[in-house]
Amino acid sequence: MDIVTKQLKLEELSDLKYEVRIGDSQAVHYCSIMILKFMGEYGFGSSGNSDAVYMCAIGEAAVEAWGPDGLILDFSELVYEWGDLIERVFDIGKAKSGRIPFPAALIVGEQSEEAIRTLIWGVYSDETIDDIDWVHRDLNSAWAFIEQQLAAYDRDKKL
Repeated sequence: MDIVTKQLKLEELSDLKYEVRIGDSQAVHYCSIMILKFMGEYGFGSSGNSDAVYMCAIGEAAVEAWGPDGLILDFSELVYEWGDLIERVFDIGKAKSGRIPFPAALIVGEQSEEAIRTLIWGVYSDETIDDIDWVHRDLNSAWAFIEQQLAAYDRDKKL
């Protein structure tokens, strides 16, 4: 019997680049916060589906490898115009955390903000990105949001 296979690599799914960074929470001394940054151009519409799959695979692997207690997704250098599958990326780490809260935040940039806004609120909505508490325009505010969430969970003995 001849078995035919081909080698696959996650990098074949997408041209996006990524960086993973981790830091210690100042609010809860035993917790860490991961920053997962994606850079490049997300495919338009369904052309971005493989980008979303790649982002999820990389994100879940990073969360599994380093076990952060909170996650900041950084899209500040991501070009994103349209494509619903990117919503799956917002759930990175949720399955691993189980019943333990896993706070997450998103940083948008000039080339992703409006598309993220319409993805979350709808194309015809007047709501702004500022009306979404977990979406931010800079690292400092996203980090502070995660710190607040971790402190509240710690106070309520949910961690």
